[in-house]
Amino acid sequence: SFCCAKGARRTWRNARRDATKRVPPAGCKRRDCAVLIVKYSKTGPAKYASHVDTLRAMGRILARADVSVGYSEGFNPHALLFFSPPNAVGVDSLCEYVAVAAGEERDFIGRFNAAAPCGFTALRVWTTQGNPNLAGVIDGARYEIKSPGIGTADYGKIKDGFVVEYDGKDGKKSKDYASYVISVTTENDDKITAVLKYGNENLRPDRFVGGVRAMFGIDGGDAEIIKTAAFVKEEDVDDFLDKLHNKTSP
Repeated sequence: SFCCAKGARRTWRNARRDATKRVPPAGCKRRDCAVLIVKYSKTGPAKYASHVDTLRAMGRILARADVSVGYSEGFNPHALLFFSPPNAVGVDSLCEYVAVAAGEERDFIGRFNAAAPCGFTALRVWTTQGNPNLAGVIDGARYEIKSPGIGTADYGKIKDGFVVEYDGKDGKKSKDYASYVISVTTENDDKITAVLKYGNENLRPDRFVGGVRAMFGIDGGDAEIIKTAAFVKEEDVDDFLDKLHNKTSP
């Protein structure tokens, strides 16, 4: 009935309001508070989660793990979570990152993994002072790509022009992505390792594969793509975070 629905909505609002009343670590309502930075993988079924779905899943994981997360202020408070650039849907990743407004937590990785759904796995954790804005500073990513014939292309020709056609919101589009291909290493005829721009300037690995096939006339089946590392000005993000952690450690 309408009354039951109204009551259900009221119950949901009350539960949401009570959730925001959890006491966060001191200072964690500020964007310069102490944060935990979590490196996690998204593989298997989790690789199909969009960025919005990942944000929601992360909130549920942290709640189930009983991690006290800081909230924003204002009329509509939300958990302070700061993600690395979105990963392409359908691509396995071993190097996703999220900064969580929270103090140090005992056995964080164990609690996270016990609460996480299949495909989300915490790998490392750092403590820093303030949000390092990984979404803004990460500018490259390394991918392992397996696909029939992908290693037979002459990648030296890409620097002279690499026009990729793709489906945009308003139909077919094309763009020259030559400057977005940082390096390509051929492992064998069916496997390469590619470092591509990733972040504010971004070349999705599936578009890269499609462009290579079109440019060099390669008939390919399904490509297996794994993101294995992300970079800040050619420095691995893990090393970048190690330095931040050491600077803020007592």
